[in-house]
Amino acid sequence: MCCLWKMSFLILTFLVLSCLNDRFPVARALAGPNPSPQVDGRRPTPTTRPPPRSTPVTPPLSEYYFTVKEANFTKFCETRAILTINGSYPGPEIRVHRGQRVRVHVLNKGTYGITIHWHGVKQPRNPWSDGPENVTQCPIQPRKSFTYDVILSDEIGTLWWHAHSDWSRATVHGALVILPPVDEVQYSPYRFRDHTLVFGTWYNQDLKEISDIIAANGSAPADAAGYTLNGFPGDQVTCNNVSEPMYSMTVKRGETHLLRLVHAAMHEPQYFGIMGHNLTVVARDGALVKPFSTAYVLLYPGQTMDVTFVANQNQSRYYMLYRYFDDSAVNTNAQNTTGFLIYSNPVDPVVNTTFPTLPGAKDNSTAFNFTAKLRSLYSRTEKEVPRGNVKVTRIILTVRVDTVNCNGSSNCPSSGSKSAASFNRISFAAPTKLDVLRAYFGGPSSIYNTSYLLTPNEEVENATYAYRGTNVIELNYGDPVEIVFQAIDDGPAGGHPLHLHGYSFFQVGMNNGTFNSTTDPASYNTDDPPEQNTAVVFGSGWTAVRFFARNPGVWFMHCHFESHASWGMATALIVKNGAKNHQKLRRPPIGLPSCSA
Repeated sequence: MCCLWKMSFLILTFLVLSCLNDRFPVARALAGPNPSPQVDGRRPTPTTRPPPRSTPVTPPLSEYYFTVKEANFTKFCETRAILTINGSYPGPEIRVHRGQRVRVHVLNKGTYGITIHWHGVKQPRNPWSDGPENVTQCPIQPRKSFTYDVILSDEIGTLWWHAHSDWSRATVHGALVILPPVDEVQYSPYRFRDHTLVFGTWYNQDLKEISDIIAANGSAPADAAGYTLNGFPGDQVTCNNVSEPMYSMTVKRGETHLLRLVHAAMHEPQYFGIMGHNLTVVARDGALVKPFSTAYVLLYPGQTMDVTFVANQNQSRYYMLYRYFDDSAVNTNAQNTTGFLIYSNPVDPVVNTTFPTLPGAKDNSTAFNFTAKLRSLYSRTEKEVPRGNVKVTRIILTVRVDTVNCNGSSNCPSSGSKSAASFNRISFAAPTKLDVLRAYFGGPSSIYNTSYLLTPNEEVENATYAYRGTNVIELNYGDPVEIVFQAIDDGPAGGHPLHLHGYSFFQVGMNNGTFNSTTDPASYNTDDPPEQNTAVVFGSGWTAVRFFARNPGVWFMHCHFESHASWGMATALIVKNGAKNHQKLRRPPIGLPSCSA
């Protein structure tokens, strides 16, 4: 009798689960995973959204330990001590999965304060761990430590991290690799073997001294000694008639590989290509794009890009090449930065010594056209991109290299003015006694000023000097926002890479000339605009981006040319709390660095 009752119970349970299996995802999860998930009756492809998960999965916590310390390196004919993380240049790579939570424990054994920024990570409701010095935190002082809580959300592909104090990021930086969840890898371009290529700038001068001099008298930055690829200058640089070391990458003929390109340099946009190989662009700034084939790619400082290529050539070695692009009138180091792509199974053992053909350094139209090819992989909804009948808060910012009046201050040139940079003629000055975020959360509001011109003012634009102050832009939670960056070429300046912390925005339009608020919005792409965290406005042109202000807190926005940021081409967005708990700024963590040395 007992056995008969147990048998009846098992049969009934099986029938109930079988019935529910077609109706409820939880039942399907209990019944076990589908070994061949399908979408609309077909297997997903790299351009198809992966099937939704049946049950949410909380990724495990990942922890990293960073020690800030000096280490000696010999490059460009000189040996010097530089600031590093864990003694390496570039710094250690962080490799995690989408949506994961990461804790990075930073111990400062250097000689001055430092902060770390997680470039492109949205950090939902958590600007406390975003990193810009004196904007969201005060620096970690020598012999002190701080733990960053890095909260990932929908980012995918390649981002990076770097110091965000003074000019330390020239040597304190590294890649942040975000892999898809394990069950989605086979449907994405990230199923291929990957290689990270970090492009950097090398100075033979002390970076802290460079930063202090620029801040004091507005002078132009010192010339870089040159550039590096994964820390190597390449064979086009010689020291005592001997070529400098060069980075090399080994592949096997017939394989497809993924390159993670990180532009960590300080000022110079760069083209990249591989002799004899086409590249397929699959992601930019931690977001997938519609794949397209190209012989070269263009990156500005701060940007990242993921590209694939097929190892389909016969000879044993091919040059990888970075070459600068410059639409300004400033002299730029013209070094060709090289690496080698080496075949482990070549058909022909001959070494190919030809460089890939890259566009000219002043070819503005090619640079513009390449950038215009970028489109989001997915069509976007009105909940993602403000459009249609949605009334946007339009902010028009003139972007220019500028001057400020310095009469009466120390280190002021005899002219009575010094170089600066500005948005709408406001040159940002970070506070020194308390960061903006803590002042906003509960400190004295006198630390910053919420008075900001949201459109250019003719009288201000025609003034002799820019105004210098800690002026920020306030937004309400949920506001649909459009920012138009209008480049003003007064003097030698050209284009600018403009980075917004805490958000990825959608680039809906760009063009040459002056923005027309009546006619230009008609040309916007709001269907599949590229999602990015660092947008380029080309010289004498404009770029428009849109987003919803759904991440409360204080978020820095600045040019990613380091000298322009140092001169004040920056501001901060303060996004107020929403009505619900999940729309409110998190409380400050324990152990925030003190604002007194």
